[in-house]
Amino acid sequence: MICRATIDAFTLTPAFAEAVARLAADSAFAMARIQSFPGGLAAAVAEYGGRSSPQVVIVEEDDDDAALCRRLDQLAELCEPGTRVIVVGQLNDIRLYRTLMAKGVSEYLVAPVAAAPLAEAVAALFADPAAAPRGKVMAFWGVRGGAGASTLAQNTAHALGGVLGEAALYVDLDLAFGTSLLAFNIDPRQTVADALAAPERMDPVLLERLMVPYGEQLRVLAAGADPRQAAAATLDGVDRLLELCSRMAPVVVVDLPRLWCDWTGHVLAGADEVVAVAQADLASLREAKTLLDGLSGRRSGAAPKVVLNKLDCYRKTQLSPKDFTETLGAEPALALPFEPQLFGEAANNGQMLAEAARGHKVVEQVRGFAERLSGRTVRETAPRGNPLLRLLAR
Repeated sequence: MICRATIDAFTLTPAFAEAVARLAADSAFAMARIQSFPGGLAAAVAEYGGRSSPQVVIVEEDDDDAALCRRLDQLAELCEPGTRVIVVGQLNDIRLYRTLMAKGVSEYLVAPVAAAPLAEAVAALFADPAAAPRGKVMAFWGVRGGAGASTLAQNTAHALGGVLGEAALYVDLDLAFGTSLLAFNIDPRQTVADALAAPERMDPVLLERLMVPYGEQLRVLAAGADPRQAAAATLDGVDRLLELCSRMAPVVVVDLPRLWCDWTGHVLAGADEVVAVAQADLASLREAKTLLDGLSGRRSGAAPKVVLNKLDCYRKTQLSPKDFTETLGAEPALALPFEPQLFGEAANNGQMLAEAARGHKVVEQVRGFAERLSGRTVRETAPRGNPLLRLLAR
């Protein structure tokens, strides 16, 4: 089973469009996101002038080899690094095949192509476990109780789904006191604790059943907020859980409890991104420095990012962002103001901030933070129905 893959196919002929439709219906690709568009290679060049490319692009072309190579060069300039391209063409020519391989094309198939050879070509891209697509793991940690790490993790995960154009995954590992059930207003039959209780049975199919969709941008692995379930989390179980989750989503946001033990330290050391959420007081500054010093030398990924929350809650006594910069040696990655009405209304209604107050300054700050974490920027696209507007947008 292809656990997670984003695939765009650009077809010219009805026969190949039917093959793509059969690929999408294949059970081996049940967890993949497959989209089909008409227009062939030329349409792919126009499409990615306005948005990010997926992991796999399949294009059909019926023009000569010169036109094919020219359009592939245009496509290469628009696709993100790591995008795999499969070309379906009319020419059965070994020289053309070698030319396309030299250009970085992953596979060339001669039309007509049925669903089975197409599925084999896509599956071969991920046959090597090291080549399987893995999402970023982002761990959120509150340096003090009540700093707002869970709220920021939930809203960042929601924003990341919009930035990436596919569903992000939020994993609540605060098994004893997690807030995900209330924050997302969901009532799952099973929670992440049920998966961690039997890690040897954990697989993508089980996790898919436990995930609760939240709109089109987010899937949630919720915690039951039951102190009796806290013992279910072990280092091996959490490591297995996050390994599987990283194969099922482009980004995995992990909400960690403020509990220092072997598995929380392991997640913080191994995550692609660590976000430490603090308030602007002396105790939070001390704890943030302790965390950063403790992780120094243990991480191979990006340096931990510190977020200041609830600024101006205590204007006369709070520390400034400059104080954190001088002590920690790095400027805070984000500083959020104290907005009790916004956060309170969203929490009471079981909504994300972007749903409660679209366009609010704090919502835009969180969205910008999500863009920086993902390394992507959302590009506005012109309406698909007007070719002139699309040309102007390019």
